[in-house]
Amino acid sequence: MSTNATNTLTAAICYERRGKIGLISINNPPINAISAAVREGLISALTRAKADKVSSVLIYCMGKTFIAGADITEFGKPQTGPTLPEVISAIEEFPVPVIAALHGNALGGGLEIAMAAHYRCAAQNTKLGLPEVTLGLVPGSGGTQRLPRLIGVEKALAMISSGKAISADEALQCGLIDQIIAASLPESGIAYAKELIDNGAKVRPTSALIASPVDEHFFENKKNSLKPTGILAPAYILELIELATKTDIHEGQRVERERFLECRSSAGSAALRHIFLAERACTKLPDIAPSVTPRPINKVAVIGAGTMGGGIAMCFASAGFPVTLIETAQENLNRGLDQIEANYNQSVKRGRLSQDQLAKAISNIKPSLQYADIADADLVIEATFENMDVKKAVFSKLVEVCKPNCILATNTSYLDVNTIADVTGRPQDVIGAHFFSPANIMKLLEVVRTQKTAPEVVMSVMVIAKRIGKVAVAVGVCHGFVGNRMFKAYARQAQLLLLEGCTPAQVDTVIQTWGMAMGPLAVGDLAGIDISYRSRRDQGICSGSIAEFALPDLLVEMGRLGQKSGSGYYNYEPETRARKNDQSVHDLIQSIANQWCITRREISNDEIIDRLSLALINEGAHILDEGIAARPSDIDVVYVNGYGFPRWRGGPMYLADKIGLDKVVRKLEILREQTGDTCWEPAKLLHKLAATSQTLSSLNN
Repeated sequence: MSTNATNTLTAAICYERRGKIGLISINNPPINAISAAVREGLISALTRAKADKVSSVLIYCMGKTFIAGADITEFGKPQTGPTLPEVISAIEEFPVPVIAALHGNALGGGLEIAMAAHYRCAAQNTKLGLPEVTLGLVPGSGGTQRLPRLIGVEKALAMISSGKAISADEALQCGLIDQIIAASLPESGIAYAKELIDNGAKVRPTSALIASPVDEHFFENKKNSLKPTGILAPAYILELIELATKTDIHEGQRVERERFLECRSSAGSAALRHIFLAERACTKLPDIAPSVTPRPINKVAVIGAGTMGGGIAMCFASAGFPVTLIETAQENLNRGLDQIEANYNQSVKRGRLSQDQLAKAISNIKPSLQYADIADADLVIEATFENMDVKKAVFSKLVEVCKPNCILATNTSYLDVNTIADVTGRPQDVIGAHFFSPANIMKLLEVVRTQKTAPEVVMSVMVIAKRIGKVAVAVGVCHGFVGNRMFKAYARQAQLLLLEGCTPAQVDTVIQTWGMAMGPLAVGDLAGIDISYRSRRDQGICSGSIAEFALPDLLVEMGRLGQKSGSGYYNYEPETRARKNDQSVHDLIQSIANQWCITRREISNDEIIDRLSLALINEGAHILDEGIAARPSDIDVVYVNGYGFPRWRGGPMYLADKIGLDKVVRKLEILREQTGDTCWEPAKLLHKLAATSQTLSSLNN
């Protein structure tokens, strides 16, 4: 073979010999995932390199990244070509040094391949990690066995259990890589390979290393601290890393592969993979062409420096955007700025932010009392009091000062965005941007499309959401949009359960044990019971006029607003905010039940779970039927990211499919017959799909 001949071995792999070095390049965009073609090509390339009798082999990737993981589209399908463990063994057992040159992301199977190489170098921008646990999996190709051998048990456990990637600098410090190189691949990798050859480097199999010992109680203590969930992986990760300290690599990998396959076929992992794909699908809007160009957004303004406005300003400031924060009075502005600084200081204390990052973020926020200061803004987000007259007044001012093509967004939680758009004279520029509290932390952003919102405005907000670290879901206009409309049905059942026999603690504990981050009553106390109270008054609903809202109405009128007042459904310790049950609330519940002639009874945990989950499912099906959400998986993304629905259950629509739509319809009909409540009338969409043995997931596109 000629010295510099390049051979394309598969669609994803090329092999070239340069002098004494065999170069293997991987080109499988966008993330160089380990597909069958990649695995097959790597084996073929190593065979060619061995025949060429090279002195070393360099493996690198084309494009923006090293291998960033497995091809999850192959999950559940018959394995074709060599397995990844076979590829890894071929690399580690190669007779001359194999060097992996990393850049971008070296994740999952990509890092497992790199760890099988005898030497590792990485560009400064590289991130290295084993994120399988985020999909309910354990590393399946030696990750749990090689990482502790390279960097020690404690560091390996932290990386694999969290799924978080580390920087090239940290990887160099802990011994995961051997050298940081320039980003000019493959040249910088070739230079490192030549340096190794010149220094007489030998093969250095990671499997020959011994994992460093730990304290005898280390693993026992870790096992005791595990919290039970529907995910198998956390306990298996601990087991496998402990195994790495006790046995050889072959036995460790055998058990690891068994655990990987068990996790992969588990319900929890399937749900996590569903959400992973759903979060990517929700960025693609079926009715907006990919050719639509978003408007450029470089300068942002936020109207209102309260809790929501301040949090929204932080989102943009932290992402490097200059933000003008508008208030009507200096006192309000000062209070908002003080809260922003306090929030940033908390992030510094928790190690999430450096002092330099804090200073830079705060410097990006320009406070002002003058609307004229936002004349050059590309995006304005109104975050004022949740009242239609207030919002109309703000938008009337915005159209006077904002430049043409400036996007005008409202952070309303439930008001009609079409009505707000109508007062502007430029409804094509108006959109809802429903952030969730606390806005600087919560990931979800509901992007609310009006009847006249321009397609490029929708895409602009979807794109900017990603830049500020949000998961954006486009939804239509209705009261409460997707999330709050469904939560209203869910919260209503919680109130009825109280009147019919439950205590707040029983409802919250049961559904939290089931997997929700918080129970509905605890959520009400956290958000403030007065918010929904004001919403009902705005809708013309008189206090105490509806049985299921009689208790929260009365609590608010007693000054029990939730955590912020020290009491709501529960009492709260002033310092710790630890909650305690309150017998006086139980007495109120009994009194209201008597008033409405409701006979209280013992309610089972199963009934609590059924009523709360089915309320979400049925309302979600109505929302789909009305076209408020584009696809069932979008609803799942909303509930997982905004309402504490357990990721490992996949979301309410995914849950409905797992239960079986025929069973869902039957359960709803039984509840309707038992209660006489029309809310349990199954949505037409559920009837239709169940009758034809279809699933909600069949509607995803």
